[in-house]
Amino acid sequence: MYQRLMDSTEDLLYRVRIYDRNLEKCDEILQMDEAYSRMRQAFDAIDARNHGALERIAARLQQMRTRLITMMEDLLHTA
Repeated sequence: MYQRLMDSTEDLLYRVRIYDRNLEKCDEILQMDEAYSRMRQAFDAIDARNHGALERIAARLQQMRTRLITMMEDLLHTA
């Protein structure tokens, strides 16, 4: 489940980057990309039995996904 969440968030981030053709949100996308990279590194280093750390990463990813979906809606609405 956590691996799917990581992968789908990465895919969503990639798609938002592609749809931001006019670079309207490039600064925020770069910040999210850096944050995602740090979370990916932490996720890869965490022992699967450490459920507390996995839950914290999952919560942050959910917040990031919510923002990415909002950004995607904004980008598609103006297209």
